[in-house]
Amino acid sequence: MTSHLNQRRRILVTGASGNVGAGVLRALARSEPDAELVGVCRRPPTAGALYEGMRWHAVDLSTPSAASELAPAMRDVDVVIHLALAVQPVDDEEYLYRANVLGTQAVLEAMRLAGVSHLVYASSLGVYAPSRSATPVSETWPASGQSSSTYSRHKVVVETLLDQFEIDQPDILVARFRPTVVVQRDAAFEIRSLYLGPFIPRAAVKLLQRRLLPILPLPKGLALQFVHADDVGDAVVRLMQQRAQGSYNIAADALDCTAIASLVGARPVEVSPPVMRTAVTALHRFRAVAVTPGWYDVATRSPVMDTTKARQELGWQPARSSTGAARELIDGLADGAVGSSPALGSGSDDRAAGRRVIDRVHDATLALWCAAAVARAPRRGRPGALHAALIAANLISGTPAALDRVRAGRRDPVALLAPVAVGGAVLSSARGGWTAAAATMVLGVLGLAERRRALRAPRVPTTT
Repeated sequence: MTSHLNQRRRILVTGASGNVGAGVLRALARSEPDAELVGVCRRPPTAGALYEGMRWHAVDLSTPSAASELAPAMRDVDVVIHLALAVQPVDDEEYLYRANVLGTQAVLEAMRLAGVSHLVYASSLGVYAPSRSATPVSETWPASGQSSSTYSRHKVVVETLLDQFEIDQPDILVARFRPTVVVQRDAAFEIRSLYLGPFIPRAAVKLLQRRLLPILPLPKGLALQFVHADDVGDAVVRLMQQRAQGSYNIAADALDCTAIASLVGARPVEVSPPVMRTAVTALHRFRAVAVTPGWYDVATRSPVMDTTKARQELGWQPARSSTGAARELIDGLADGAVGSSPALGSGSDDRAAGRRVIDRVHDATLALWCAAAVARAPRRGRPGALHAALIAANLISGTPAALDRVRAGRRDPVALLAPVAVGGAVLSSARGGWTAAAATMVLGVLGLAERRRALRAPRVPTTT
């Protein structure tokens, strides 16, 4: 590819530390080796060869001051590649709106004020209306999204903002690329947190990697496309260098149920789509899987994309098939791969993982303690060895959280009542009976309240 501009570019990449960002940075290193790269994200990486030589600006796009904080980063920039996307916490729509919709408004305003005249924006397959056909659709397919998905609705809003921005700022060149699911080995952390969650053991993914799964239930008629992050990076550089305008679908080939199942050596078992969605909804509600019904809908109801426009106008074609890209992701998931940035899992390691295991042990032993107390309630007496072991395990595994509440100086009902409830449950368990059952159930209710509080607490967003 040959650049249409001879001067040294200054290129600003939002979300440069994420999954798509990694592919874009590798493509820029190949095609624009002399460019000055400016990265914008919440938590700039502190290590990694991929990020060497970049000038980082730590900006939280969800804050009201984002536009003003972007001003120094935008100075003398030739083109903005806007990749930033918050996807966590998946159930916090208000935060996601601030980060993704208002954050994009901040980027556009900062561009306008700085006089930046070129934007390449990462849209998504999720912007399209659902399709029941396997026939690929072009960029003219209705961009009305899927109402069940927060992600999809926000992508539609942003594209509407861009439509108006192009009218209001006719001198600013805008290109949009709409990729399917973007994968690579180092995307494993992000994909796991978004779709699988912490309760799917790596051993289960190892079965997929080793192609030992005999059958794989899939919604009837499913067709999926993947695209490797490096192929997306290549498309982005082509859009930038050729100063393309408009929207472009970016995806590799489509896989039907048989091809999807063959990725893991399984035989597909086609299930009624409503039945499958009901199962996913229930599993998410009980926190067994991370994927929300909305994300499930985007993955399974979105149309297959026709990439003819990108191939003909940009000269782009994916170097990796959907099968090859998906296999790389499966290997990354099975191996617990992480990238070299916080967004790709760096620093999410052993201490945090160990604490999550301790918290799960606490929750499980508390549930079993409650069940044992109720089962013993009709007869009084000291607890048996198993019952006593459950109590001991619960007290030990609950100590870190108790210490955290003390250090934080919390004065909420759970923090104030928990020590009393624990003491009451332990003392009454020594005698058993309905008093012990009631005291233990009170402790269980407080445990549920604490877990709900933890799930609702703001988490560090994942950016791609």
